[in-house]
Amino acid sequence: MLVYNLDADPVYIANEAFLTENLNNYQFDLAYLAPIPMLKGELPSGESFSIDYLGKVTSALARLAANTLAVKLKSSWDPLDELQDYEDFFQVVEKPKVISTYQTDYSFAEQRLSGPNPVVLRSVNNLSDYLQPAEIAEIIAEFANSMDLTENLYVADYTELPSIASGAFERGRTYLPRPVALFSWRSSGYGDRGQLVPIAIKLDVALRDRILITAKDASLDWLYAKTCVQIADSNYHELMTHLSRTHFVMEPFAIATGQHLAATHPLGALLRQHFKFMLALSSVARQTLIAPNGPIDRLLAGELPCSLDIVKRAFRTWSLDKFAFPNAIAQRGMADQKKLPHYPYRDDGKLVWDAIHQFVTDYLSLHYQTPDCLHQDRDIQDWTKKLNLVLSLDGCDGKGMPTQIDTLEQLIEIVTAIIFTCGPQHAAVNFAQYEYMTFVPNMPFASYHEFEGAKEFDQKDFMQFLPPAQQAAGQFSIAYILASFRYDKLGNYDRSFFEAFEGEMDEKVHSFVTEFQQQLHLVESEIERRNQSRAVPYNYLKPSLIPNSISI
Repeated sequence: MLVYNLDADPVYIANEAFLTENLNNYQFDLAYLAPIPMLKGELPSGESFSIDYLGKVTSALARLAANTLAVKLKSSWDPLDELQDYEDFFQVVEKPKVISTYQTDYSFAEQRLSGPNPVVLRSVNNLSDYLQPAEIAEIIAEFANSMDLTENLYVADYTELPSIASGAFERGRTYLPRPVALFSWRSSGYGDRGQLVPIAIKLDVALRDRILITAKDASLDWLYAKTCVQIADSNYHELMTHLSRTHFVMEPFAIATGQHLAATHPLGALLRQHFKFMLALSSVARQTLIAPNGPIDRLLAGELPCSLDIVKRAFRTWSLDKFAFPNAIAQRGMADQKKLPHYPYRDDGKLVWDAIHQFVTDYLSLHYQTPDCLHQDRDIQDWTKKLNLVLSLDGCDGKGMPTQIDTLEQLIEIVTAIIFTCGPQHAAVNFAQYEYMTFVPNMPFASYHEFEGAKEFDQKDFMQFLPPAQQAAGQFSIAYILASFRYDKLGNYDRSFFEAFEGEMDEKVHSFVTEFQQQLHLVESEIERRNQSRAVPYNYLKPSLIPNSISI
């Protein structure tokens, strides 16, 4: 690992008066979870949770406590006997709707499009990239009379997850499947829209000496294969999509903002609204979530070092430009609405992205009306240089951050991607956890039994495959906590933002914020209209339900 001497950083030296005051407060820890730059030392003044925030957390936890008291859990040494036992975890809090549909193929496929991890599915260009010739021939033979498998194929490939050593819990071992799931878009289906249909799942551990399981196999075998996908998806979601590619990728941006952009700086004032409580939350996560014997250690499939290695791998392959919403959709071959008419995450996300992009354009154009204004803003240039520097350490490549900002358009794209990641992207992958992860059989965090060889597989085996009582209670609790409340609302900025401006500038900023809020209201109305024709309403990108920041 490269070691960087912050004291010798020319960016600090060039702006010594301002940075000396902030250096001790906003320092980068480049070793704690390398290559991820994290906050070093104590939480800076002004970054702590507010009393209002803590009050909302307390209220959410009180409801969870009431539910826990109402649930008569069996001893952790007494296994859950039937699937109904998992439903009994909901005594005070509302039951997720997925309970009644999770075993259906429709629900399984729909979760790839509008579930908590709608960023894995991609268009298939070459089926041989995922399956062997004999496997392709088997699938074609089985489905030749029911659907066209020459086009409109999609895949959820979890072999990106590393092959890891099994984890451990109080009573045994845990396992992480790494399957490949194949889907086809069928033009006939729900209404006149069509639907995504699961076709086959390729397992990495054989079930009765078979690796390829299809939708036409025995129902329990198919349910087992789908559950393997759900386990892989939950680990991919929690470690890669959620923790690494929202929380941790945004932390260095918040630290650099604290170092280089004052609260009265136009960009500093804006970004602080979208970084609110994020550093405080990350500090809590290091002490609890990713600590030894924390939820990731106790509940996910691998042991803690393996899980953290997945987090770091996800960071290495992330960049701000490549994972900017429109680019990420296009790179997965998911942008064509004619080929894939139904993809709520894509369709609603585009509305929100466009609204943010327009607001950022208006706001930054107000402050940087000529190229010289941007070139001469030493604070922004230092902020950019610092991010490029810390995101280039330990074999990384700058993560889409240039060494300097040359054009207004370049800054607009960067800021839009930051705001979208902190707000809509995090909301989409975080708040769906309640609906899809609190009911444990739908998306277990781990497999608790390894099936291989010629072993017969029955309902009793399937129950052993699912989390036991103590692990199920832990998954229920952490998914509930993470999705239990929202602090604020996208585009609603507090007084500290407007205090950065005076006179005519203040009026113009107010005007742009008002226009932004009005546009978000129109987006909300359009999403509500779309939801009327969707079998499963998609609410996670409704602007009224999107916080400004990664605050939970």
